[in-house]
Amino acid sequence: MNKTLFIGLFITILMILASFLGQFVAPHDLSETATVDYVVDENGNGTLLAPPFPPSASYPFGTDKFSVDMMAKLLAGAKFTIIASLSIAAFRIIVGGVLGMLLGFVGKGKTTTGKRHPLWSLLNGIPIFILVWMIMIGISIEPSASPLKLMVIISVVLALVGIPTVASTMKEKTMILREKQFVLSAKSIGASRRSIIRKHLFPHLKESFLILFVQEIVLILGLFGQLAIFHIFVGGTAVYYNPPDPPDYVSISNEWSGLVGQARSNLFIYQWVLVIPLLAYLLYILGFHMISIGLEKLYKKRFSKFSHF
Repeated sequence: MNKTLFIGLFITILMILASFLGQFVAPHDLSETATVDYVVDENGNGTLLAPPFPPSASYPFGTDKFSVDMMAKLLAGAKFTIIASLSIAAFRIIVGGVLGMLLGFVGKGKTTTGKRHPLWSLLNGIPIFILVWMIMIGISIEPSASPLKLMVIISVVLALVGIPTVASTMKEKTMILREKQFVLSAKSIGASRRSIIRKHLFPHLKESFLILFVQEIVLILGLFGQLAIFHIFVGGTAVYYNPPDPPDYVSISNEWSGLVGQARSNLFIYQWVLVIPLLAYLLYILGFHMISIGLEKLYKKRFSKFSHF
C-alpha cells in the first residue's frame, strides 16, 4: 500500500471539501464581528475584552484585530487559493506540456549536450517571482477591479511565465523518448506524426504529465507565499493608513497566503492570527507534496524491471 500517496490524497481532498462545504456549518460569517465587552468578576474587578479575541468556544480559530472570525476568513479565502493554484498548474501543463512534446518530437538537436540553448532556457534563469512582482505591483495594491478579476489576472500572469519551464522539461523527455525503438519502428512503417504522438509518445509521458502537474501546484503555492511577503496578494491588496504606525496591508479576498503575509507582525503577539492560516497553508502544500512523492514511488515500482535467472 502506498501510504504516502494515500495520506496526501486524504489531506488534500479533506481540505478541499472542508473549504467548500465548511461555510454551511461555520458558526460565523464575514459579515459578523465580535463586540467589545466589559466583564466584572466576583471581586469587582473589571476587564475590558477587545479584539483580537483568542480561540474560544464561540470562535474556535479566534478573531483578527478587526473582530472578524478567522475561520470565516479561512473558508472565504480557500476558494481563491484552491481554484487559482489548480487552474494555473493545469494551464501550464496543458499548454507548456503539449508545446514541449511537439517541439521535442519535431525539433532538431540534442537534449542537453549541445552548446546552443533555446530562448526559454535563458528565461528560466530569471526568477518568476521578480517578473510577476514587476507586473502586479501596480495592479494588485489598492485595486479598482474585483477580487475575482484580480485572481484571474495574476493567474494568467503566473501561467504564462511558467510555460517555458514546463515546455523545456517535456521537450527533454520527448527528445529522449523519440529515439526509442518503438518510435523509430512506427516511423519506419509510415505512421504519421499525429499518430506517433497520440499512440506512442503521450501514453509513455502521461505519468510525467501527472507528476509534473502536482509539482507545479506546490511551486505555485510557494510563489503565492513569496509574493505575499511583498504585499502582492491573490485577489488584491487593501492598504489602511494609521499614522504614526506603519500602514496595514490586508488581503481583500482572504486568500491563505495573503492571510499569512498580512499577519507577519503577529509572530510574538496574538500568534493565532498568523499561526492558524499558516498551518492551513502548509498542510495544503504538504498534501500535494506527498501526492507527488507517492506518485513517483507508484510509477517507479510499476515500471521497474527485475532480473530473472
